[in-house]
Amino acid sequence: MQRHSFVLVSIVLSVAIAWAWMTQASHAYVEAPMSLGAIVQQSSTIVLMRVESVDKTKNIIIYRKVRDIKGKHAQEFIKHNIGRGGLRANEWKPQMDWAEPGKTAVFFYNGGASETCIGGWWYQAYGGGEWWNHSHAEPFLLRSFCGNPEKLASIVDQMLQGQETMAPCMVDGNKEDLHNCRAKIQRLKVSLKIQDYNPKRDFLGWGGEDFRRLLGMPGFTHISPVGRVDPEAQAISVVDFDGDGKQDLCLIGGKKVVLLQNNGDSMSETMLTGVSGARSAVWADFNGDGKADLLLATPTGLRLFTNLGKTMRDDSHLLPPMPGGAITAAAWLDHDGDGKPDLLVAHGYHGLRLYRNVGAKAPADPKGKFPPAFEDVSSKVGLGEKGIGADLKGDSLTVCDVNGDGRPDFLYGAGKGILVLSSKNEKGDAVFIEAKDSGIAFAPGKINPIFGDFDGDGHPDLLIPQKTGVLLFKNDGKGKFTDATEKAGLAKSKYWATSAAIGDIDNDGHLDLVIGCLKGSNRYFRNKGDGTFEDASEAIGLTQKIFNTQAVSLVDLKNRGVLDMIFNNEGQDSVVLLANPEVAGKRVPLTLQVASNTGIIGSRVDLHDKDGKRLATRQICGGEGRGGQQAPLARFTLTPGQYRVNVRLSSGTVLTKNITLGDSPMRSRIDEGEKAAGAE
Repeated sequence: MQRHSFVLVSIVLSVAIAWAWMTQASHAYVEAPMSLGAIVQQSSTIVLMRVESVDKTKNIIIYRKVRDIKGKHAQEFIKHNIGRGGLRANEWKPQMDWAEPGKTAVFFYNGGASETCIGGWWYQAYGGGEWWNHSHAEPFLLRSFCGNPEKLASIVDQMLQGQETMAPCMVDGNKEDLHNCRAKIQRLKVSLKIQDYNPKRDFLGWGGEDFRRLLGMPGFTHISPVGRVDPEAQAISVVDFDGDGKQDLCLIGGKKVVLLQNNGDSMSETMLTGVSGARSAVWADFNGDGKADLLLATPTGLRLFTNLGKTMRDDSHLLPPMPGGAITAAAWLDHDGDGKPDLLVAHGYHGLRLYRNVGAKAPADPKGKFPPAFEDVSSKVGLGEKGIGADLKGDSLTVCDVNGDGRPDFLYGAGKGILVLSSKNEKGDAVFIEAKDSGIAFAPGKINPIFGDFDGDGHPDLLIPQKTGVLLFKNDGKGKFTDATEKAGLAKSKYWATSAAIGDIDNDGHLDLVIGCLKGSNRYFRNKGDGTFEDASEAIGLTQKIFNTQAVSLVDLKNRGVLDMIFNNEGQDSVVLLANPEVAGKRVPLTLQVASNTGIIGSRVDLHDKDGKRLATRQICGGEGRGGQQAPLARFTLTPGQYRVNVRLSSGTVLTKNITLGDSPMRSRIDEGEKAAGAE
C-alpha cells in the first residue's frame, strides 16, 4: 500500500498544472507538513458540502454541494466511495463513523485528486465529477487544520479575500499522536501569503477554539480558549456583526484586537487589517444601513470600520481632524436625539470630546475626498479643553440614562469618578453638565464600571470594581446615588476586582453579578431578590480556577436560553464557558432585538404585563468601562403568559409589541413597523 502527499507540481507535458502525489513507504507517514495557505493556493476548486445520505453497508457517502468557496463545482451531488480494500480500519472507519446526514465537510481538489476535511480528520480520494474513490486517511493534514469544517470554510473565505486569520492545527512531531488525533492543538497565523510551514514564526497560542467538555465545574458544560490579547487585556464587546442571529465577540487589549465569529460549536478568529491594540472597541450603526460598525480608540487615534456584512472596510477618512496625542476611551451615544450615534471621546491631553454624526455625504467633486461624517461640537456642549473634566485624565466611559429623561448620561473614570448628565441650555440645545453632588466616589484606573437595575425599580444602579472588592451605588431615579454595598451583602469579603457583568444567570427573574478578578478566582453573586446578594461562586465551580480576568461579559452564545461567560484574561488564554442549562431556574428567557436603522444606541426597553404594569427595564448603550460593550439585546426571564413591550428609541420614536411567551426560550424582534399608535 502506498501513501501520498498533498503536493501540486508542474508536469512538463501538454497537460496543465495538476496534482502529483509522492509515494512513500507503506508503514510511515513522512510527508512534509504543508501550510493551509499552500493547500488553498494549490486547489483549483474548494466546496462546502453537506452529507445527504449514508450507506454504511456499502461505505458510500453522498454529499450535496452547499456552496462553492473557490472555483466552481458543476455537479450538485458529490459521491464518495469509502473503499476498505487493503486498508487498516483506522484508514476508513473514522470517515464512516462520522458520516451522518446533515454534517458538513470541505472538499479541496485539483484535477482528479482531492482532500476532504470532515472535522478533526482528513481523507484523500481520486476521481472526478460525481464519483470519487477513497484512497486513504490523511491525518498529517491535521497539522494544516484541525477543527470544524464550517469554521474552515470561513477561514478559507477570509484568506481568499486577502485577509490574515487564525487556524487551529495539531502540532507536528510524534506521528502516532497525529494518527490517533491526540497531538496538542496550536493556533497558527494563516493567509495566502504564507505558503511555507513555519509554526515557530506563525504561532499565536495553544488550544483550539472548538468547545470541549468541561468536568468538575457544575455551572458549565464546555470550555473554549479564545486566544490572547494581553499584555494589557482590558475589555470585551459583544455584537452580531455578521447578521446570522448569533452573537459574536470582540476582545480588546493594548497590543491586539480580535474579532471572534460565532459558528455555533466553535469561535473563528478574524483579524482586522492594520490594527494592533486599542483602548476601546464599540459598535453602532453610524450610517443607518442596519449593520453595526466598529469604532476603535487606539493610542494614535480613532479608527472607523464600516460593516459590509462579510468584511469590514476602513473608513477612518470619514472621521474629522482631531488633536494629536493619546485617546484613552471612546463610546457611542445619541446626544442630540436625532437617532444617529455620535462619538464621545476621552483625550489624554485635550479633555472630553463630542463629535456629532452629520451623516456620510459624497464629495461635491467625484474625484475629491469624502467630507467628514462627524463634526467637533465639544465646546458647544460643555466639553473640550475648557469643559468638564478637562484637567483630568481617565480611562473609562460608561454610558447610561441615569435619570430617566430619555437622554444619554455618562460616567467618566477620572478623579474620583465624574457623572455627566445630558441637559438643555436656555436655547433648548442639548448640553452636558457635571453632577457634582451625585454621591458617587471611587478609585478609577484599570476598572470597568457598569450600570444595571439590580433591584428592579426601573432605575439603573451602579457597580464599581475596586482592588478591595466592589462598590454598589443605588440610584434614586434622579441621578443621585447612595452607597448600598454593605446593605446588599457585597462588603463581606475582599478581592481584587477589575470588571463585572450583569445578567440573570439562574433564570429566576433577578439580575446577578459576575466579577472578574486578578490574583484570585472570579466571583458569582446571586441576586436573592430582596436587595441582597449571596456568593455562589463555589456552587458553579468558579473557585476551581484563577483566570486573572480583566473583563467579563455574559451572553447566550448558542441561543439555548442560558447566559454563557466570557473572560478576557491576563497572562493566559481568554476563555468562553458555556452555561449548564440544568442549573438554571424554571423561568423562561425572552430575548428582544431592537431592529431599526436609527435610534438603537440609547434606546430603552420596558416590559409590561398584560394589565400594563411595568415589570422590568433594560437599556441598550454604546459603551461601558474601558472600551467594552454588552450585547445590544434586552433579556428578561418570565413565567409563560401575555406581555407588552415598549421601546423608546433615542430619537423619541416609540415601538410597541404584544408577546405571548410559552414554555420554551423565545427570541423576538421589534422594529419600525411596530410603532405605537400616535407615536412620531
